[in-house]
Amino acid sequence: MNLIHIFRRIQFNINNCSYSFPTLRKCIFLLGSAFVFFKTNVSAQQKLLQGQMTFIATPKPNSIIYHDTLYNGSHSFRALFLRTKDPQIIEAYKFHQTDKIWGSILGTTGSVALSLGVVYASSSHPNISRSTGWIMAGSGMIAAITGGYLMNRANADLLLATYLFNKKQLKPTTSIGISSNGLSVVVKL
Repeated sequence: MNLIHIFRRIQFNINNCSYSFPTLRKCIFLLGSAFVFFKTNVSAQQKLLQGQMTFIATPKPNSIIYHDTLYNGSHSFRALFLRTKDPQIIEAYKFHQTDKIWGSILGTTGSVALSLGVVYASSSHPNISRSTGWIMAGSGMIAAITGGYLMNRANADLLLATYLFNKKQLKPTTSIGISSNGLSVVVKL
C-alpha cells in the first residue's frame, strides 16, 4: 500500500466522521485550556522555606521538615509541638491525632462492611436476607466516607498546627541582655 492509498483512506474517514469541525475545534480548545491551566497551577515540588516548618501530606506517615530534618510520624514531631507550650498548637495536634485514629477505624470497618454487604446482598445466603446485606453495604459506605473525611480533617489540623507554629516562631522578639559591660538589646527577626 502506498502513501496515496493511505491518504485517501484517512480523507475518507475524516469526511465520514460524525463530528463537525467546529465541535472538534471546541474540544481541542477546551482540552488545551485545561492543559495550560493545570500546567500553570500544579507543581511537582513543594517549596521548603528556610527556618520554617513544612508539612508534607503523604498517605502514611505524615511528615514534617523543620531545620533540614525530616520528622516522620506523630511520635517524632510531637516534641516540636509540645516544646512551644502553646495551647492552640497542642489542641490542633490533639485534634489531628483524634481525627486520624477515628478516620482509620471508620475507614477500615466501613470497607469491610461494604464488601460483606455486597456479598450478602448479591448472593442467596441462607442465614442473612438480601435487605440486611444492602443495609450493611449502605452503612459501610457511609462509614468509609466518614473515615475519609476524618482523615482529611486530620491533615487539615496538622497543617493548622504547622501554620500556627511558623506564625509563633517567626514573630520578631526583643530581649534585653545584661553583661559586665552593660545592657544590650537583642532583636530576633
